[in-house]
Amino acid sequence: MTTREDILRELELMPLWSLRNPLPTLLELPVNDLPIELAHTPVAETIALPTVDVPVWQYLRSEDDDYLFALAESEVADEALILRNIFMAMGIKVTAAPIKSLEEAREFHPKIVVALGESIAQYLLQTGRSLADLRGVVHDSAGISLIATYDLTHLLQHWQDKAKAWEDLCLARQSLQNI
Repeated sequence: MTTREDILRELELMPLWSLRNPLPTLLELPVNDLPIELAHTPVAETIALPTVDVPVWQYLRSEDDDYLFALAESEVADEALILRNIFMAMGIKVTAAPIKSLEEAREFHPKIVVALGESIAQYLLQTGRSLADLRGVVHDSAGISLIATYDLTHLLQHWQDKAKAWEDLCLARQSLQNI
């Protein structure tokens, strides 16, 4: 039976390739071998916690300031195409400059906020309810009507939900007429 060393030698890798000793486990390292600042630091402080990706949201407003669309920022061309089609179907012209903060968005006093996605809807409504519970209802968010619907990524992946999203957008149009 050939050993690993025989194989490495046959491949002419043996002088260049050397087997290393297994790394010692954390328990085998004596404290004296650690740098002084690590030796006296509690273990909890030396472990890096995983970072959580916080979504970056953007707010797009209609030129007449009736609508404010709140959605996750994206660089995906297909999502931009769906969004353009939504605006065209609703007959909405959107301002060229996106709004980066909710405070800036509220300065325009929109009549209807359309939240595209569960996380942005939950954030704006300060609730933990699912999107299924939030859809199809006109909510009040700081005195402004809010409609929750699917995000653009979801619509790209689940074509069958486009009809439901259109129902939500029609509800937004109807709510605007009732204001």
